[in-house]
Amino acid sequence: MRVLMTITPGTGHTYPVVPLTWALQLAGHEVLVVSSGPGLALGEAGARTVDVAPGLSLDQMVGKLAQHHPEVAGRLLQGVSGVPYMEVVGGAVASALRLQPDMVDAIIRTAEEWRPDVVVHSPLLTPGIVAAAKLGVPAVQHGFGFVNPSAETMRELHADLFEQHGVELPGVRATIDITPPSVVPAQAGAWSMGYVPYNGSGPLPKPLYDLLNSTPEVPRIAVSLGSGPMPGEAAVIMERLLAMAPKMKAEFVVTLPRVDLEPFGPLPENVRAFDWVPYGALASRCSAVIHHAGPGTALGAMVHGLPQVVPAFKGLGRPDVAQAIADRGVGRVVEPDEIGPELLESVIADEAIRTAAAEVRAEIKAMPTPADITARLEELVAR
Repeated sequence: MRVLMTITPGTGHTYPVVPLTWALQLAGHEVLVVSSGPGLALGEAGARTVDVAPGLSLDQMVGKLAQHHPEVAGRLLQGVSGVPYMEVVGGAVASALRLQPDMVDAIIRTAEEWRPDVVVHSPLLTPGIVAAAKLGVPAVQHGFGFVNPSAETMRELHADLFEQHGVELPGVRATIDITPPSVVPAQAGAWSMGYVPYNGSGPLPKPLYDLLNSTPEVPRIAVSLGSGPMPGEAAVIMERLLAMAPKMKAEFVVTLPRVDLEPFGPLPENVRAFDWVPYGALASRCSAVIHHAGPGTALGAMVHGLPQVVPAFKGLGRPDVAQAIADRGVGRVVEPDEIGPELLESVIADEAIRTAAAEVRAEIKAMPTPADITARLEELVAR
């Protein structure tokens, strides 16, 4: 097969797709990835890529959206009560794509030139769906966890793009869902696929290697605030962490790719901070995770059966992810100023949370693999 992947240019949308690109290529299929910015990290992971918008990232798309449609961006970043997040994010992405006509045209043009047998697309990237419709090939949506807007929703919210190209939704469609069904029930007919952590490439600095190659004598707690737009409350989390760390017999590892820690002063002895850490490797050596309710971070914690502490941040689907974590019982959702030694110690010691986390870990291990999904794609194309 020739498989075209159209991927939203954000790290959180890109990394979950890597395992399927591996499985497809190991099975002898040809993969071409169409994206830009962070989406080109798939090239570092071994796939061929085409840059359809040099220099463009998801953050820049959101910035331009805020400039031209501040009310839409505000709903996306801060949330709005009474409106489903699917509708908020779908409308925001459709508006953002209208501001990037060259990228949209390049995605569809590349598909027409390359003539794939199937298009695998990010949930929100409507040009991939339109390209599949124009070529008459199946369109397969690859979710990034927890949030999976339907193609029908995106068709409605971005109707002008479909009308511009004179197409309707492709006749053959499928959805890959990497969220454990006990955490978020899958859509009817969706293909479940177990989450396989991938956190980027590159050499490990010696201090980081030594850390990841060690098992601490006290609980090690990972603190991750993600790769996307930083929650406004992030400073509160850091202030709470630096205040409580000296009071705990624990080790904290903070990953902050875009936060300047200098204003916070010297770090306590039991706090280590890094710009980047391969989260999967770190989680395997931790007792718990404090995080921003990012889908990839939450799933990474679930893979390792870790209790999760999630501050109640707003916007970008964070409340939906946090609610799913709380409902499944694998962690607690708290206000940022509630984070302290007593809370962390109680979460780590909570038998119900540890049991639920172990159940979800086993569930992920039992889910279909990327190789299984590759076989289903082969069957879909062969119809």
